[in-house]
Amino acid sequence: MNTTITCVTTFAAAHRLPDHEGKCRNLHGHTYTLEVSVSGVPEREGPSAGMVMDFADLRARVARIAVEPLDHTLLNEVVDFVPTVEAIAGWAFAKLAAAGLPVVRVRLYEGPNSYAEVTQ
Repeated sequence: MNTTITCVTTFAAAHRLPDHEGKCRNLHGHTYTLEVSVSGVPEREGPSAGMVMDFADLRARVARIAVEPLDHTLLNEVVDFVPTVEAIAGWAFAKLAAAGLPVVRVRLYEGPNSYAEVTQ
């Protein structure tokens, strides 16, 4: 039976959407909340018995792969695409999957009421 676990972390970053017709064309920042879900069959034995993955390991990998490159940056200078919440969520999903994590969902909030979700 597959089980999904999720870790949640936050980071701060600024961006601007240069061709947008609204306020977001101006430089502004967000405190982003990143939720990463991975799925698998819990280990049957050994030190990880009952776990899909140790939460500490998951948090450390998410931090290294997806959070540290973005935290306290101007996103427009870090990525080579327009850094919408949708695009950053997709970028995080791709980076985490390429690193071998069994990621099934990335949800990225750019505030308490707005998020983008990328699923497998």
